[in-house]
Order: sequence, then C-alpha cells, then structure tokens
Amino acid sequence: MNFQATLEVPRGATDLGLEQVEQAAGTSTKALGLRADWARLPGRSVEVWLHGERVASGVVDQAAEDGSVLWIAAEGISTRRIFDKSSGYQIWV
Repeated sequence: MNFQATLEVPRGATDLGLEQVEQAAGTSTKALGLRADWARLPGRSVEVWLHGERVASGVVDQAAEDGSVLWIAAEGISTRRIFDKSSGYQIWV
C-alpha cells in the first residue's frame, strides 16, 4: 500500500504579515500562512504553490526588492530555482 501525505491550502486563509498575526495573538510566535511581501523572506523556509498544488519547498536564497520574484536555494542535487509572482506562484511560510 502506498500512502502519500497531502498538504492542502487552508480554506479562508488570509495573507497576513507576521507582525499582524503576532499583534492579533498577543505573542511573538511565528504563524504559518500565505505571504505577499516576498522581499522579506530571504533565509526563511517556505513552500511554493501554484494552482492549489505544492510545487517546491526550501529556503529562500534571495528575493527582488520589489517582491516580484524569489529564488529557492539549491539543495542536494537540486539547482537554485526562481519563481515569479506574476505567474501565479504563492509562497507559504
């Protein structure tokens, strides 16, 4: 039997920055969720989604200052990859 775990995008999820989540919760814990400001993500572990499917995961190596694109660092035999927001990619932290 082949079991495969699936991760789905939470229904009703919103695009909140960490500061907003922390203020609402009254804590400094990091929240999981969709991120719009890609420029603030270098060094963070993320998941990349496209049309409701996870297409990649890894650590953000670099992001454009305007937040339009980001690069996921190379890992193992995988090469560094670029993702652009205008193509519909979503970044979840």
